[in-house]
Amino acid sequence: MQGYSMNATVTCEGSDGTVIELSHQTINEISFGEVELNDDISYHFVISNNGKFNFAFDWELSGTPNILSCLKLSCKWNNVETGSSIPASIRFHPDHKLVLKDVELKLKIQKGPTFACVLTGCIVTPNAHLSFTRYDFGPCFIYNAGMVPSKKTLIITNKQEQAISLDCLFLNNSYLEVKFQPCALLPKKTMEAIIIFYPREPIKYQDLITFEINGLTQQSVKIFGQGVEMRIEVADYKNKMVNLKAPRVGQILKKVVPIINRSSAPLTFSLAVTPKEHLLQNLKVLSIWPSSSIKLDANGGTCDVVVTFSPTYRIPQFTEEVMIECTGVSKPLFAIRGCGQGIEITLDQDRIAFGAVVLRSQVTRLTMIQNTGDIGASFRWDIEKFKPHFSITPVEGYISAGMNVSLEVAFHPAIIHADIRLENVQCFVEGVKPLQLHLTGSCVAATAMKEVVNFSCQVRTTQVHGIVLINRTNQIWNLQPLIEGEHWTGPKNITVHPHQQNQSYEITYKPLSMTMDGKKHHGSVFFPLPDGTGLLYMLHGVAEPPKAVAIINREVPCKIPYTVLLSINNWLPKPQRFRATIDQIKPERLESTTTLKGLDYIEVPGSSRRDYRINFFTYKEATISVKVTFRNEATQEYLYYIVNIKSISPGLNGTIELVAAVRQSTTGTVAVENPLTVPTVFITECKISDISFPTQLIVPPQAKGILSFEYQPLKVGESTGRLMLNSSELGVYYYDLILKAKPAGLEKPLHFRTTFGTSQTLSAKFTNHSRQKVEFSCKVDSPEFFVDKSIIASQASPGGSEIGVEVAYEPLQVGESRTTLNITSPVGGDYNIPLFGVCLPAKPQGPFSIRAGSSASIPFKNIFPQATIFSFQVDNPAFVCKPTETLRGKKNHVVVVSFEAAASISKYPATGRLIISCPQSAGNGTVTSWIYYLKGITPEK
Repeated sequence: MQGYSMNATVTCEGSDGTVIELSHQTINEISFGEVELNDDISYHFVISNNGKFNFAFDWELSGTPNILSCLKLSCKWNNVETGSSIPASIRFHPDHKLVLKDVELKLKIQKGPTFACVLTGCIVTPNAHLSFTRYDFGPCFIYNAGMVPSKKTLIITNKQEQAISLDCLFLNNSYLEVKFQPCALLPKKTMEAIIIFYPREPIKYQDLITFEINGLTQQSVKIFGQGVEMRIEVADYKNKMVNLKAPRVGQILKKVVPIINRSSAPLTFSLAVTPKEHLLQNLKVLSIWPSSSIKLDANGGTCDVVVTFSPTYRIPQFTEEVMIECTGVSKPLFAIRGCGQGIEITLDQDRIAFGAVVLRSQVTRLTMIQNTGDIGASFRWDIEKFKPHFSITPVEGYISAGMNVSLEVAFHPAIIHADIRLENVQCFVEGVKPLQLHLTGSCVAATAMKEVVNFSCQVRTTQVHGIVLINRTNQIWNLQPLIEGEHWTGPKNITVHPHQQNQSYEITYKPLSMTMDGKKHHGSVFFPLPDGTGLLYMLHGVAEPPKAVAIINREVPCKIPYTVLLSINNWLPKPQRFRATIDQIKPERLESTTTLKGLDYIEVPGSSRRDYRINFFTYKEATISVKVTFRNEATQEYLYYIVNIKSISPGLNGTIELVAAVRQSTTGTVAVENPLTVPTVFITECKISDISFPTQLIVPPQAKGILSFEYQPLKVGESTGRLMLNSSELGVYYYDLILKAKPAGLEKPLHFRTTFGTSQTLSAKFTNHSRQKVEFSCKVDSPEFFVDKSIIASQASPGGSEIGVEVAYEPLQVGESRTTLNITSPVGGDYNIPLFGVCLPAKPQGPFSIRAGSSASIPFKNIFPQATIFSFQVDNPAFVCKPTETLRGKKNHVVVVSFEAAASISKYPATGRLIISCPQSAGNGTVTSWIYYLKGITPEK
């Protein structure tokens, strides 16, 4: 198969340093030549595929096990792609004497040919044994003066039985030096040759060191190495200058600076900083970590460097370099910059002498605290050590850099003493040792003024007096008066200008306790002057009993509980317990129906107020005046109020609403209580005539009474009124009445029944409930019914009186009629009585007997309300009457009928009918008529 080839470049590095290279030839034999024991000889192959197809292959190495143990074949892959090649090598490392023969190396192409070559060589024993024949220093940093170069010691051993002479033929150059002295090496002895590598450039180095043995044979050592630049730097260029800023003394500041090794060789080094400023040479102030040796891998090894700065005192601005120390050479890595801000504070004087000062007076001296440092600081005096004779202001504060603060030290002795001293008073300053101050002075007694200031007022009120101060000096007096006595107060400060003679200091006397038995309150006011002297005035005060806190006037409705609030002010800063007493002023004694009471005691916290409640209740109108006293039983101090209470009408006790139909009754009730132990009588009163009630109500002791009353309205409508119950013991109770009267129904109807042309009169009955004589108007809206216009009714009995009204029914036509009788009275109310009438056809009347030759008068009434024409007809000519006549309305008339007997009339009576009719009724479709039977009587002859 074409395209397969085994083209190799074989490199043989022998003990003599020769290099054999074969390229683009088919290999048939590989000869290792003469190889010393424990030497390493390698051949390197390149297997190329110049064909059109990929191929895979297998290696096969044949020979004796003794030989094969010294051979090692290396190849990472077992296939070669078209147009590519792969490396391979075979290593020969003999560790015992042998002859390399009959060893074959085969390369078998899968599904292709086999290539073979033969391996040859032999093992020889050298005159001198070298510990190594090849050494690679690897990457080494370019040498600079002072650096420790890379070294390697070659050990040469004489394995002969006789001494040998050794000499080094290598000439030292700028980058490689061999320290070796020619000598004779005894049998079985060793000697050393030191090989030193000084790389000068960043390049690869290779050289051969040859040793001559006995001047005949040579052995060589091949040396390799590479020069690299030392590139270690900060990972971030911003950290080339590390700013430590300006921490205060005692603060700790840490900065982390990542560094990186960009060299192609690992680097072991240490960091160092050598401050020029001696204050930084303390490791507790400035330190670098890691402080031990640091090892960084090549090409990117990193490490964090921590710079710690903790000034313990003020340090001025500085800049220092952090150096790396490697192989004896130092080079800067980065710089650090900063300063330590410190505090330097002093007093301009640490001893002050005040001299003699009057007791309770005061003298001040000025001193100054100075900050000469570069940062501000807070300060605080140990103020407790100043007490009680000295004080200083300000007690604490802040002083900026380069600034001064004035201090005012005051001497105000509390006792009379000839020598008052205060040693080592400390002022604590932030970050530095305390400052110390020494004070001295003496105290003498003050002399009182002859003038005594007298006060007199009621207890817990105030009185003000002025004390005139005169300043005859040229200095302004800013005085702080000292007042003794709990009852006096005054301004804390007063300013008196030079040569001022009318400056008045007002002092207020406000006694909190009364003076008794001629005793007085005593006090004093002392004006300490700036020169250490003072003015002392004695104070006397008389506290009279208190006046009323207030006069309380209240108007309170009866029968309603009421609470009077009295504000109790505790004038002391501690709690007080007061006993409350209520003394009657007017009237001398309270009635049993009136209560006025409160708690016996009340406790009031110090300097505060609390309300005291008086509960008041009365049943009737009255005026009460009491004195309420609150007394501290321990001190007998008291305060009091005058309370005037006027009980007025309570107004309404309730509202009662009643609804009833006219002349129907409903009942209302009122409940009243009698809290007394004896019965009580309530007199009732109500001016509404429709209300019926008992004149009085007796309620048993401590019981509830019920008053029942009746509402019976006589007229429709709404009305209001008031019901009053009056008791001489419990007062008046008022109740509003809301009364609503609804229309009553119709009264019992009245029925009429009569014939046409006649009338019927019946009595309409109704019940009168009026409690007085009353006139009723009567009215009916029908022409067929008649009633009187009015009737008079006397006062009704309690249950009502029955009244009758005469009603006449006189129909105008046949049929039924209906209407309503209205009986009304402004007092007695309205009544409506239905009226029903039935009119039957007129019945024939008679017979009327008429003697012959005479006449008879037949009564007839015109029932119509107007004049009406009537016709008169007889059906027997023997009877004669007027044919027509106009009759007045509603009037009775007489119709004259005569009987004229004829000759032919028999002896029997003649009969006939008189027919009276009204032609006007014909318009209604019917003719109204009346029939009268006539009987004519002819006397016998």
